[in-house]
Amino acid sequence: MIQMIEGRSKVAKVVVLDVDGTLMDTNYLHVEAWARAFEEVGHRVPRVQIHKQIGKGSNLLIGEFVEDEETVEKIEELHSELYGELQKHGHPLPGAKELISSLLERGYEVWFVTSAKDEELEHHMSELEAEGHITGVVNSSAVENSKPAPDIFELTLQRAGASANETVAVGDAVWDIVAADGAGIRTVAVLTGGAFSAQELREAGAVEVYRDCAALLDSDFPE
Repeated sequence: MIQMIEGRSKVAKVVVLDVDGTLMDTNYLHVEAWARAFEEVGHRVPRVQIHKQIGKGSNLLIGEFVEDEETVEKIEELHSELYGELQKHGHPLPGAKELISSLLERGYEVWFVTSAKDEELEHHMSELEAEGHITGVVNSSAVENSKPAPDIFELTLQRAGASANETVAVGDAVWDIVAADGAGIRTVAVLTGGAFSAQELREAGAVEVYRDCAALLDSDFPE
């Protein structure tokens, strides 16, 4: 992607990809796991409200509905257990594997940013056939503040040795866009997360919105 801003060309060399809801059809599985976890501790939360929070760090997501620290910890533990039972139903979204392979074949560095726990990430990497192929993974556990804070994207830039001008991100939630923008990175959005409309994603700062990774690939992204 080449974009002229203030007379300077910005050429992407690094592509940073969100995983849940962008590459993997797992957002609704997370919603279900969170809903059951909340219910088990006596806090029934409508799934539509949870869906809007997917993409934030778990502590921030839970904090939208529960404040007691002990209960927060219990909910997070329950979510991990429940999602572990559901994750086998999570599979790559349309065009996800093809997008990754195309980017790599064209010489781009490909980084994943995710809040997935180790066992979740292992499943994602296997399903996406990405193990040993992408440039690297940055997990939210490596930073102090999770999305929508920019920390995870700032750390990715550091590890990639790249500037924000050389980087473009892809995400499915406003939290991805806000976090990337905080690090100075342009973001393209896809609708496969299901929680936000194209208008909401553009208003959050997405430079463009596509149906899914297949449509993104058809656009010759990021060239």
